[in-house]
Parts: sequence; structure tokens; C-alpha cells
Amino acid sequence: MLFSYIILATFMEDLPVGLALCIIPFILGWLAAYVYYKVTALREDNASLTAKVNDQTNEITQLRMRISALESDLETRNKSLHKAKDDLIMCETERNALREQVGSDKGAAKAAGAKAAAPAAPKTVTFSGAKYKWDDLQIVEGIGPKIAELFNNAGITTWAQLAVTSPYQLREILDAGGPQYNVAVPDTWPHQADLADQEKWDELKKLQDELDGGRAE
Repeated sequence: MLFSYIILATFMEDLPVGLALCIIPFILGWLAAYVYYKVTALREDNASLTAKVNDQTNEITQLRMRISALESDLETRNKSLHKAKDDLIMCETERNALREQVGSDKGAAKAAGAKAAAPAAPKTVTFSGAKYKWDDLQIVEGIGPKIAELFNNAGITTWAQLAVTSPYQLREILDAGGPQYNVAVPDTWPHQADLADQEKWDELKKLQDELDGGRAE
């Protein structure tokens, strides 16, 4: 605009007054039309930007509402999950207690009907080229001396007891033992212990050949 005024002033110095008076309205009209065009374009751009801002605002509002709904649903599901885990632990505890009671009753019946005899030597088993005492938890792929001791201290001393303990409970015992047990994966341990307790050595060997440190490859 300033450049246009400078050109206009320079041009008018060389023109007669009458001619200048004829040209001035034309130039001013052109300038007015140019300014109107620019203002209109700016208003359209402003209207477009305002519409985009409104669209973004509506989208943000919808996303916030969706996030709130998902957070509420997640909280409800977490409560349901914790309750289901608690119910599972209670059911497993009751089942284990009943199994131990049944085993105690059978043992008492056998003891009552058996003759007094000298104490038998601890039963052992040779498996996969190694010799184990009966109920040695280390026969399970993934369980070493430290984990076996950890489970013994938690009351799991036999294959039968390990077989009826869920991986979730085993994970809790491992977590309580310290971070050095984080890499242990107890998912297959109850099944391995059950095969050992039932003396299904071929099935146990086949299963362990498919495992890597106690976990499925």
C-alpha cells in the first residue's frame, strides 16, 4: 500500500491538474477494491480457522467423555478380577484341605490295619539320568534348590501339594521371595508335579523336552 501511494504521488507531479483529478478516483477505487478483497479473504480464513477450532473442541470433548467411560469400565473390571482371584484362592484352599484330609484318612486306615514294621528307607526315583528322593520338587523343570526351599517354607513339600497349587499362588510365593525369582515361570509346574506324583515318567520326560527353563518354547 505505501508503495502504491509513493507511485501515485510521483506520477501526479508530472500530470496536469485536470487529468490528475480524473485519475485519482480510479486509483482510489482500485485501492478500495483491493482492500475489500484482502479483508474478505482474511474474514474467510478466520471463519475457516474458527470452524476448525470448534471441530477440534468437540472432538476433544468426545474423547474426554470416552476416556472417562473407559476408566470407569476398567475400574469395574479390575474389581471383578480381584474378586474372582480371591474366590479362586478360597476354592483352591478348601480343595487342598479336603484332599489332605482324604489323604490323612487313608493313611490312618492303612496304619491301623498294618503290622508294626521297621521304618522303610526313603523312596527314591531315577528320572532323566538323575536320582531324586520321592517328592523332591526339583524334579520339576524350572525348580532349583532355592525355589524348592522357598516352596517348602510355604508348606508345599510334596508333588501332590504342588500339583493342586495354581500358578497364580506359586507366583505370589515367588514374588514374596524377592526380585531374584522374577524370571521364574511356574505355569507348567503343577502339571509336571502331577505327572511325577502319578509316576507318569514318559509323559513327564516328553513334556520337559518341550520346555525351556520350565516354560513352553
